[in-house]
Amino acid sequence: MIKRDFSKSSKEYFKENKIPFIVLTALIVVGIIIASIFGFNGNFEMKGYNQIEISVAEDDNYSLISKTAGQIVNSFGGDFDSTQIAGVGDNTIIIVRYMNDLSALDQQKVNEKISDSLSIEITKISGHKHVQKIVQAKDYIYTIASILIISLVAVIFAYARYNGASALALLLSNLLGTLAFISISAILRLEIGLSYFAMLVALNLIIIYFAIEIFEHMKNESWLSAKDYATALESAMKSTKFRFSFISIAVMLVGLLFVLLAPTTIKYTALNIMFIPVVCLATVWYVLPFVWNLLIPKCRERLVKVKTADTGKK
Repeated sequence: MIKRDFSKSSKEYFKENKIPFIVLTALIVVGIIIASIFGFNGNFEMKGYNQIEISVAEDDNYSLISKTAGQIVNSFGGDFDSTQIAGVGDNTIIIVRYMNDLSALDQQKVNEKISDSLSIEITKISGHKHVQKIVQAKDYIYTIASILIISLVAVIFAYARYNGASALALLLSNLLGTLAFISISAILRLEIGLSYFAMLVALNLIIIYFAIEIFEHMKNESWLSAKDYATALESAMKSTKFRFSFISIAVMLVGLLFVLLAPTTIKYTALNIMFIPVVCLATVWYVLPFVWNLLIPKCRERLVKVKTADTGKK
């Protein structure tokens, strides 16, 4: 197999696309700094919450009760989070969630003010109850293990089917994509919960899917034999660009619908969803080709018998 020098094309590629690389690098660095100093903005799943239960009648104005109760909780520093309606008819209960602990005296004042403002008997307002956080240490472990297993399987597949450069490029793209996604969450102070862990796994799966699509197209174009690597890579990027854009726009629209229509409790999930395609496209369109071109001269190409387009020989 003839070794090809891609150092020049890699430099030219970086020169032509230096702005995306600078933005991505700055994003990751700033995100890591902010996360290190301030930590992540965990929602009630990550740090638990407190709640009040208000018994209401079937003909009561649930929206007014929820809004007023939330405002009263906030006036005492409770940091109102959301409300949930449970039950039907005269057995309906409005559950008011808030984040910060209140003293026993403030809890009593909150109940009295809710009762006075909404003309609700104070006996229909339950005591304040603390709910333990939902996310446990095992959830972190499961998430990390899932990403590692998915990445390992993808890397082994890429090495066996393509070559070492493809495997390493895919691995590094996954790593940088994950760091970029986490950095966005830290910079924008997006809330973290169980659904966020699921989106981290989904992000890695989508990046792997996009990368395999590109490598598969290159393989079909005889990139290990007759064609020049750079030409095959450019052809693969062009042929998959429309499909990747369509998938990304679809994911962003789903996120937008969540922002517009979803209950308050899961709106933070929608914002995270909307950043998945942005990170995936930035990683696959800029990072993957650059990393692959840097690695290909230094990796031993696997001798895969591919029928060439020019000679018809193997």
